[in-house]
Amino acid sequence: MPLITMPREMGSLGVDVAAEVAKRLGKSVIHHEISDQLANKMRLRKSHVVRFLEGKAGILEKMSTDETSLSIYTADEIFRLAESGDVAVIRGWGATHLLNDVPHALRVRVCAPYDLRVKRMMERLKTDDKSSVEKEIRLSEEAHTAITRRHFDLNWRDAEHYDVILNT
Repeated sequence: MPLITMPREMGSLGVDVAAEVAKRLGKSVIHHEISDQLANKMRLRKSHVVRFLEGKAGILEKMSTDETSLSIYTADEIFRLAESGDVAVIRGWGATHLLNDVPHALRVRVCAPYDLRVKRMMERLKTDDKSSVEKEIRLSEEAHTAITRRHFDLNWRDAEHYDVILNT
């Protein structure tokens, strides 16, 4: 069974896409971010970094345990999971690039037009504060860009890093 790595833009429905793919495959979704390193470098609490990376913009997103599980994994754990066949989808910024050389890893980027992502996030957060949502999206994208550049020396938006780009 292929392993699918799936980074996404905030508001692109990547969370939903990952959950549905895993559900249809009867496998789980795990979430991998380089959260410890980022928290240390930014001198923030890990919980704040995780919330930020998840795109929750100050709210706790309810997650059904039968759809997905939220966990933070180390690189060694990611490699063990990739070999195990127990996982269908790994969401997160680092997994796609970390598992680049794994032959059964399908690299899928989930994206959407900026204005649509802003609209979706405003609806999800039940807010009409467009500038606040735009700020969260901008900060998320800046962090994603900085992390992938620092740890992998690449631009995560470049199409050459993915097997499939899904524009929702």
